[in-house]
Amino acid sequence: MLILRRTALAIAFAAGAPLAAVAALALSGASRPVIAVFSGLGFALSCAFAVWLSRGLAKPVRASIEGALEIARGHFGVQVPVEGKHELSDLAHTFNFMSQELARYDGENRELIDRLEKGYVQTIVALANSIDSKDRYTRGHSQRVGELALEIGKELGLEGKALTDLRYGGILHDIGKIGAPEHILTKKDRLTDDEMKVMREHPKTGAQIVAPVSFLAGVLPAVESHHERFDGNGYPKGLAGEDIPLIARIVTAADTWDACTSTRPYSKAMGVPEAIEVVKKLAGGQLDPKVVEALVRVMAGRLSRATPAPSSTAA
Repeated sequence: MLILRRTALAIAFAAGAPLAAVAALALSGASRPVIAVFSGLGFALSCAFAVWLSRGLAKPVRASIEGALEIARGHFGVQVPVEGKHELSDLAHTFNFMSQELARYDGENRELIDRLEKGYVQTIVALANSIDSKDRYTRGHSQRVGELALEIGKELGLEGKALTDLRYGGILHDIGKIGAPEHILTKKDRLTDDEMKVMREHPKTGAQIVAPVSFLAGVLPAVESHHERFDGNGYPKGLAGEDIPLIARIVTAADTWDACTSTRPYSKAMGVPEAIEVVKKLAGGQLDPKVVEALVRVMAGRLSRATPAPSSTAA
């Protein structure tokens, strides 16, 4: 309260000095115009002093309010300037300490949440890998789809969380197969209609596994819709065109590519040129044409990196 008492005294002094001068003039018999002039000057000086004083007080208060708003927006650790040695500077010191502590707690919480999320994802990825490992023909399939989906996403200009979702979406797209009978999963021949009906349930089953996990919300469409077709003849909902989430269209293309370039019981692995021709033919039918174009560019980049540059010899 010391600063408030000092402020009150200063205002009283600023106002009192001109009043005392006016009173002295009146007692000395000065004319009314002279007294009026001095009264006006005194009033103007008092107002100017009050404005200067109020600005000096308002500045640190305004800084504290702006700092509090920044914290409310989640910008923990923000600092306000400390000026002078009075109650408002003590308030600024306290505010800065509180802000630093909030930033520290926020960092610890984020680290804990990050560890929990990574642990959960690693568990689900382990489950996905266990499904792949049941059949030597599909071993590593989910990881390959995840990596290729990530490359296609980059080629399409996606960034940040969208790329993270793509990678996890590719890895987890077949997680629903954990609910399919093993004799169907490991069957070497083509599936019967009844067996195919069972297998077509895996996108729904996968969505049920992923849906309760809030931080995997962006991955859910890849799990649920990776068997939708661009022409609308896919499952489980028969979505078409851009009604199919982009993440699912990308994962579908990566999944199709890996199926073409992997040896299966009923088909041999294709070479890159042959597989490119296949996915081009599927553009507009099973696959999104724009995603196919990006996939082809990714494969061209892979080939250029894998092909050694011709050595130059001096003439």
